[in-house]
Amino acid sequence: MKAMDSNSQNDERSGVVAALKAAVLVREEEGFSMMEPIPKWWEPVFGSLDAFRDRSPFLDNFIDHGAGDFWENGGTDSRLCSGIWEEARNADGEERRHFFEAIATGGLDGETALLMILPADERWREEQAFVQGAHDQSLSRRRLLKELEKKQVLLECIMHDLGNPVATVFMNLQHIDRQIGDDYPELKPAVRRAIAQAERQRQLIRSIAEVFAADLAGSRDSIEGKSPDLVAVAAETVAACAPAASEAGVTLCPFFSGPIAVLGEKLALSRVIENLLVNAIRHSPKGGTVSLSFETDGDFAVCRVEDQGPGVDPSLDERIFQPFVQGRSNEGQSGLGLYFCRLTVEMWGGSIEVGNRESGGAAFSFRLPRADEASKNLEGGN
Repeated sequence: MKAMDSNSQNDERSGVVAALKAAVLVREEEGFSMMEPIPKWWEPVFGSLDAFRDRSPFLDNFIDHGAGDFWENGGTDSRLCSGIWEEARNADGEERRHFFEAIATGGLDGETALLMILPADERWREEQAFVQGAHDQSLSRRRLLKELEKKQVLLECIMHDLGNPVATVFMNLQHIDRQIGDDYPELKPAVRRAIAQAERQRQLIRSIAEVFAADLAGSRDSIEGKSPDLVAVAAETVAACAPAASEAGVTLCPFFSGPIAVLGEKLALSRVIENLLVNAIRHSPKGGTVSLSFETDGDFAVCRVEDQGPGVDPSLDERIFQPFVQGRSNEGQSGLGLYFCRLTVEMWGGSIEVGNRESGGAAFSFRLPRADEASKNLEGGN
């Protein structure tokens, strides 16, 4: 019965060795013996049991200084791994790259001391791919940081080197306009035109700076923990835009709903809504109406701004959210407002689109992830 158990254990062990395609060496007083079955790669790479240590200095060193101490003294670990090493030549001297890993087990309390040698070509390739991937990510991160530094410098130049001189020109023109009074009627219109151009230039610089600032703000990680109420922000923005609408003879018609918390940042969200409202007011006829409505769609909140103007030229549908794209009636505008909207909304994981109403006029809408739904999904993922 014992003989049968022993044979069964040997058969099971041989099956494991064969499945691993490993060479299993048994430590003995005079050297090593090898368990069956012997893998096909053993003889071409290492030759015989008498010669394998001479052919592999790494393995010889591991047996003497690593595995030897492990078999004699043991430790808290049940095995000792050599790590992956390379054999550059076969036993006959032919140049051929092979990768292996050795594992020492047993040796204490009467256990048989074993040295298992496993092919590690696939693991080596995986480790190399991992290292290369980490290296590529590091390079990409450094490139990104340099790009951000360049943009930061450009943003500071826009604000300082362009903004400050224009502000000085604007203030001086206003001073001149106050001083000349009605004594120089021929100069008054020219000064007023210069003031208007200086103000337009200030708005352009502001728009460019906002776009760069949004680009530098990063990803959705930068708004972690922030969840402004879309409807409340829109209400404040409508109130701020009401004077401009009244001056243009346009009625603002908001359809407010209950609170809708979204992923985003309050000030930038207000600028998105303001840009859409100002754009709608600008394109609306006198006596027209600009409507603002809200709804929820699954995990997203939707804000829609509609006007009664001429609508969007179909040729601009694909480009209207690109920088410096303007409609024919937008002369003097920077062409950055809608680009800022797209950049900001997409940074928060949302989207923005435009279409034309059947009854006439443009319909802009943007979607943002709902903060409460994002929290539920995060908790569910954990």
